[in-house]
Amino acid sequence: MKQKSIAYRMERKQVVEELRLHKEILENMSEGVYLIRTSDGVIVYTNPRFEQLFGYEPKEMVGRHVSIVNAPAEKSPEETAKEIIKSLNETKTWSGEVHNIKKDGIKFRCSANVSTFEHSRYGTVWISVHEDITERKHAEEALQKAHAELEIKVKERTAELSKVNKELKAQITGRKRVETALRESEERFRTLYTKTPAMLHSINANSRLIDVSDHWLAVLGYERDEVIGRKVVEFLTEESRRYAETVIIPEFLKVGYVDSIPYQFVKKSGEIVDIELSAIAEKDQEGKLGHSLAFIVDVTERKRAREALRESEERLSHILESAMDAIITINDARRIVLFNEAAETVFRCPAAEAIGKPIDRFLSESFGSLLTRDLQDFGKHKITKQYMSAPEGLTAIRANGEEFPIEATISQVEVSGQKLYTIILRDIDERKQAEAELNKLRLEKDYLQEEIKTEYNFREVIGASAAMKKVFQNIEKVATTDSTVLLTGETGVGKELLARVIHNLSNRNDKVMVKVNCTALPAGLVESELFGHEKGAFTGATTKRKGRFELANGGTIFLDEIGELPLETQTKLLRVLQEQEFERVGGTETQKVNVRVIAASNRNLEEDIKHGAFRTDLFYRLNVFPIHIPPLRERIDDIPLLINYFIKKFSHRMDKKIQSISPKAQEKLMSYDWPGNVRELANILERAVILCEGRLLQQEHIGISIQHPTREAEISTLEEVEGMHIQRALEKTAGVVGGPHGAATLLGIKRTTLIDRMRKLGIYKNARV
Repeated sequence: MKQKSIAYRMERKQVVEELRLHKEILENMSEGVYLIRTSDGVIVYTNPRFEQLFGYEPKEMVGRHVSIVNAPAEKSPEETAKEIIKSLNETKTWSGEVHNIKKDGIKFRCSANVSTFEHSRYGTVWISVHEDITERKHAEEALQKAHAELEIKVKERTAELSKVNKELKAQITGRKRVETALRESEERFRTLYTKTPAMLHSINANSRLIDVSDHWLAVLGYERDEVIGRKVVEFLTEESRRYAETVIIPEFLKVGYVDSIPYQFVKKSGEIVDIELSAIAEKDQEGKLGHSLAFIVDVTERKRAREALRESEERLSHILESAMDAIITINDARRIVLFNEAAETVFRCPAAEAIGKPIDRFLSESFGSLLTRDLQDFGKHKITKQYMSAPEGLTAIRANGEEFPIEATISQVEVSGQKLYTIILRDIDERKQAEAELNKLRLEKDYLQEEIKTEYNFREVIGASAAMKKVFQNIEKVATTDSTVLLTGETGVGKELLARVIHNLSNRNDKVMVKVNCTALPAGLVESELFGHEKGAFTGATTKRKGRFELANGGTIFLDEIGELPLETQTKLLRVLQEQEFERVGGTETQKVNVRVIAASNRNLEEDIKHGAFRTDLFYRLNVFPIHIPPLRERIDDIPLLINYFIKKFSHRMDKKIQSISPKAQEKLMSYDWPGNVRELANILERAVILCEGRLLQQEHIGISIQHPTREAEISTLEEVEGMHIQRALEKTAGVVGGPHGAATLLGIKRTTLIDRMRKLGIYKNARV
């Protein structure tokens, strides 16, 4: 105890020293603090909490005698003062309860911690820290009174039961009738006990269960014969058992009751239940404890709610840290209390170097003046809204002194009685650079559109085979209408080229044709890309933006690989096809458009419909005029025409004089099965033109390998066959492994299983897991 007292005195001395140095802490303490000059008992300092505690106005107590706060008690103020002076002379500290009186005459109790020190101005002074314990004392007295009343009622009830028993014995003759009456009484009590919709248990003096309620059994999942006679601690978790045996049970044996003790019970299934337990024990005439009754409340859901609240707060913290805008919160003193990661990036300053310091180092002169004015207006309630937007042209200053333009909003919130101000700030330097880049891209777009008009036209669609003639006939029939066209075929057959032909032959050829590669659209921005968004629709939406459908208004939109669109986007697309109207993301105004739709897919959309990956109604709306483009291996007759066309095209571009191709080189190209179709042929011939130095393309310039079958073909191993099969599946899905359109779905196996097989077989190239 002496060591504890020494440690306590050292700790108190350290607190006193800190109080001298940090007056600001005194001003904001939740306990009342005042200084008394020992020479005359005059109060020389009070903190705001002390004045509030006693009901006085600021500084109204300073200069008055300490007796104004002392109320008469069991001990006189003089006796209390002597006790305090004696303790201070011995240990320099005193702790205890004191009776105080407020300005309005109301008496109340406080716990006081008093220590003495030498003040440079006031000489020897007492510093006293007061905490109002009136409510706690009232609660303790009420609890004691309740226990006393409960003991009285128990005694009265015991007396009544004794009287009843005597009357029964006097009235009932014969032991059998007495036993019958008692048994009926016990059964009624037991029915009331066991059927009550609460967890109850009774234990004997050895802490063994003698009875439990049905609800107790139902919650923990036991049968009655599995628990009676066992110690109650056997049903607690290991941690709760240690807590009960070392802390709660010894205390219970002293006082005979416990209230709202947190424990964890273990169900028969092993599941843990959080409970609060209150118990009271019988006492005999000698004061020894007998049987006790416990009332148990299941607080599992309450604990889960608290945990959910904590997780919600953590999620909010993560959101703040992951926000793209700089978020800074300051207090009334303009000191920073929150500085998120985006703020660190924007101001080039770690949060550790910013928190707790004034925000002014990051403000330009105009921004500083604006913030001062807004904080004053918030304080005077001149601003009725919760936030204020900063005017345009505002700037801030990075940690390195660089000034940059910003957009900002300032809002006020009150937390635990403290006013805080949050500044959400965005660096618009990057946005201006992006706008300049966008203007540049628009100019490039106009140029490329002119290039497209000259490079892609109907005459450059090469084909003389019967299959391609049928395609051309269908294009000529549908081009001049506004009907929706669905182009199908393998990758590389020229679906985009034919879509441009349809547009160029249509009545909309003086307008733009907008191409949308549905595979390349980011999953979270599909709707924004297609239908546009309003300013503020989501994080990063700093301006209003038109979507592809609005850009294509009056012209044509080409939806390439439409089978890759998410189902929710397919629903909105169906409305555009049917009604020619939509709303931008984050908007409520309906946009009307006049757009001709050409869609394309290398997938079997009817199979996707069976697997729930594509909407049936959308397919029927797109399939108004389907055109299937045959693969190159089914139009071998067109290969010589295509060879001549590409040789002339690439030779002209590279300023070469190549005139033709050798028969062996052409035969090599004719023997290939062309899995990549016309696109693959064009790429191979472009490479051949680069390699050729003469006027004739030779066989060695053609970079493909032709496998000729033999009579005794070698049999591949199972792993080789499996590897080739997986490779073909990956080629068909453009390297996508998972998802409804991935290679795993195509092969009918789980995504993880396919990844394991790919790793084992060494297949990594172009795979997107």
